[in-house]
Amino acid sequence: MNKCFLILLSIISILTGCWDQNLLVGKKLINGVGFDLIEDNQILVTTRALNIQSKGGGQFDIQDELVQATRPSVSGLRIDIDNKLPGNLDISKAHLIIIGEDFAKNGLHPILEGEFRGKDSYIAAKIVIGKGKASDIISIEPGKSPIAFDILKGLEAAENTNVIPDETIINVWTKIGDSDRRDPILPYLEKIESNKIVIAGVALLNDDKYTGFSLPSEKSTLLLLLMNELKKVSNSAVILNQGKKVQSIAFTTTRMKRNFELEVDKKSRQIICRIDLKLDIRINSYPQEKNKKLNIDKLKNALSTELTKQAKDVTDTLLDANCDALGIGRRIASFHPDIWKEIDWEEEYKYVQFEPNVKVDFINTGSIY
Repeated sequence: MNKCFLILLSIISILTGCWDQNLLVGKKLINGVGFDLIEDNQILVTTRALNIQSKGGGQFDIQDELVQATRPSVSGLRIDIDNKLPGNLDISKAHLIIIGEDFAKNGLHPILEGEFRGKDSYIAAKIVIGKGKASDIISIEPGKSPIAFDILKGLEAAENTNVIPDETIINVWTKIGDSDRRDPILPYLEKIESNKIVIAGVALLNDDKYTGFSLPSEKSTLLLLLMNELKKVSNSAVILNQGKKVQSIAFTTTRMKRNFELEVDKKSRQIICRIDLKLDIRINSYPQEKNKKLNIDKLKNALSTELTKQAKDVTDTLLDANCDALGIGRRIASFHPDIWKEIDWEEEYKYVQFEPNVKVDFINTGSIY
């Protein structure tokens, strides 16, 4: 008797899992969304959606559709998009959100709040800044393979090689929600041809606003190292000026060690940030004169000097943009709360003195000997 009851209970538990199943048929799967600020302060939303319709006999018709809507605010745009597409709108598959430059300069908060609080929103979606208009990027090749999926693949590859940070809606929302925040940096996309998108580096933010400053990919990599972020490996190429000769070197950083020191003078309130990086690198390419013996120590010093110079350029750009990507304010709030309460960080940050220093060590020189 007990055995029969247990079997019956097991069958019921399996069957009850099907009553509210969410079928894909008849759905509009939003896979990418773009936001732009246009004339008269109107907001333009551009979506790419997969419209899935049953043809019978287990066959489906899948179309990639491009739909736009305009309103004076973010609220209501989703309803407008829903009314323009047949089927049920499913935004839970929106893995990519692109923000146009003009919109981003006014602040990302309206979009982040809507995406973060929506019951069916995907809070792990990638969020990026698009150079120019987001609509120009997300509308590439309408009707073909969804551009959102292609961009996502590029973003994941750039994350793995330390060109851009792995930022999602929830990560950015958390950062701008802190009073002693660390300003976000976001992937920066650019349309270079009629159907080509490149990851141009990172966009620098102050709180939730794009500052108009960005770093190219060769320097965004270095910024991530200064932030003590090395996901897998980091590929770089540097031009070395050695006397009258200009030579290029390509290398991969496989390991790193960062020492971060913050010195605060309580009287003058001068803030000095010292960042020492030690990078273990593998040389991939270093063209040199044939039959000339390589001076390893000289090359190490030249590369260390150039990377230190570039690191200083990066921190100077952070100050110009008023972007506290390194979290200096958070450290002051944690270790010097008395000073933090008395200062206006928006004004004081630009006076921070950065002293970066980069040293490299070769773990593999390949075939350059």
